[in-house]
Amino acid sequence: MRTIEELLAEIDAIMDRARAVPFSSDKYIVDVRELNAVLDEIRVNLPQEIRQSRAVMTDRENIISTANKEADEIVSKAQERARAMVNQEAVYKEAKEKADKLLAAAEERANDILRGAFSFSDEILLETENAVNQNLETVRQARKNLRSAVKSKVAANRSGKGGETANKPTDEGQE
Repeated sequence: MRTIEELLAEIDAIMDRARAVPFSSDKYIVDVRELNAVLDEIRVNLPQEIRQSRAVMTDRENIISTANKEADEIVSKAQERARAMVNQEAVYKEAKEKADKLLAAAEERANDILRGAFSFSDEILLETENAVNQNLETVRQARKNLRSAVKSKVAANRSGKGGETANKPTDEGQE
């Protein structure tokens, strides 16, 4: 499977092979099937980053779910232990303190797990965001190069026709 950069280079090559439309200084003929095939490959490659982001989100949800289950189990055990100790009136106060400590420890553990899950998810999402931004910048640069190549081709064609200037190309469609 070719990279996005290789596919964009292929589009540049297709544009370089384009032939001028007769009686037009700013229109070219390209092989649509060849161009569509390259664009289809780009469409197949781009969603990979999106799939990775979704996998990270699923992992994050699983981690949070596991953390919540662990916290619930710890709390449940702490409550059971506290109830058992309450039955013994002499140790009631000690049992209550231990139960509170277990509950606080469980909540702290759950919070630690949640913070870790958030930190991990945030880091992976940041990496994914950076990768998507890099690919977006590559696409923007490819578009800029494409525009430049077309302008150069038009200028070359114009100079090859004795310097005609009647049909000057415009900058329409440029960002």
